[in-house]
Amino acid sequence: MDDLLIIGAGWAGLSAAAFALHLKPNAKIRVIAQGIGSLIVTPGWLSLLDSAQGDVIEAARDLAARSPEHPYALAGVEALTGAVHLFAQIGAEIGLGYQAEQPLHNKQVLTALGKHQTAAVLPYGYQGATQAGVQPLFVGFEGWRDYYPALSGAHFTLVAPPISERPWDLTPTDYARYFDQPHFRAEVARLVKARLNGATSVAFPAVLGLEHHAEVVQTLQDRLGVPVFELPTLPPSVPGTRLYNKLRRYLLDRRVRLQVGHPVVRGVREGKRVTGVEVAAAGKPQFFGAKAVILATGNLYGGGLFSDDHGRVWEGIFNLPVQHIPDRQAWFSAQMLAPEGHAVHYFGVRANAHLQPLDASGAPFAENLFVAGHILAHPTDAPSPFETSEGVALATAYRAVQMALMQP
Repeated sequence: MDDLLIIGAGWAGLSAAAFALHLKPNAKIRVIAQGIGSLIVTPGWLSLLDSAQGDVIEAARDLAARSPEHPYALAGVEALTGAVHLFAQIGAEIGLGYQAEQPLHNKQVLTALGKHQTAAVLPYGYQGATQAGVQPLFVGFEGWRDYYPALSGAHFTLVAPPISERPWDLTPTDYARYFDQPHFRAEVARLVKARLNGATSVAFPAVLGLEHHAEVVQTLQDRLGVPVFELPTLPPSVPGTRLYNKLRRYLLDRRVRLQVGHPVVRGVREGKRVTGVEVAAAGKPQFFGAKAVILATGNLYGGGLFSDDHGRVWEGIFNLPVQHIPDRQAWFSAQMLAPEGHAVHYFGVRANAHLQPLDASGAPFAENLFVAGHILAHPTDAPSPFETSEGVALATAYRAVQMALMQP
């Protein structure tokens, strides 16, 4: 029997496993997931509260006070603080350079369309954007259809890297593997240096290495003599893929049992306790027992919730009740990119301050079942869930692990 079983391998699931390793090093931990989660479609930075001015943690504290059903209020802002700093420590250990200074402030990050997005904690590849200066040079690759530097700014160039493949067929991860090769990045640096023309920094699409990212960025900066940073690209996201790969290796090296591609088909409950889960296998489902279970399977987009054309929404493993609007016409607003998001983004499972999911009567569904991440419901009077995306995943994962590891 495992001490802790985590269902889901996205931001919340993998972070929960890493947090559990630090909070209880000898615990037997297992992660079971149908797929690799949302990491590979996210830019890899941490959004905690994008609209915050000044100290982000204090702004989150104010949000929790105003909205007692928000995940930040349920987990507690202390969980957010502990999670962010522990994640930054782990990020440094795996070579991705997340930094969580005190006090923590939002940073402006350039995008491929020449606009800015806000994030509180940046991995190594984006940090140079804060030193971009007045004239960044945007670099693209000839023939590649995934990034057009002319859309990023007036000062741009196209270079022809030394590759033998058809460039239009390459994915971002293909280019990242090329940048892992020393001769390739040296040649790119040579081509770009000849076209700096007074640039104060150089921006590349986010493909600067998959396995040797920090080395790639440092080499380019040394050769070009100006800050170098990445711009988020179309999926798959290389920064997200880097993070997934390195977190996966981090967990496996510490003997966490990681089963990806194994869908959990049913949770097993006896009385007021969950005893484990059944996982799809050849012949018949296989049972895995655990002292505590954390459900981190995501929302409708992540596959943790399901819906039908009658407006019904349900959770697929424990059949937990889901807070939602039955009228499907009200799920989406008329504006596709509405700043507040759509009503459907707020749907989810309700939980108490221990992050135990609640049944239809408002009582805990089971003593040793906990929820974390985007499966949690958001109050509609709070900022868009996208503003607090990674922050909610980390804070609730941290709190859920704290509670789960206290189970007898």
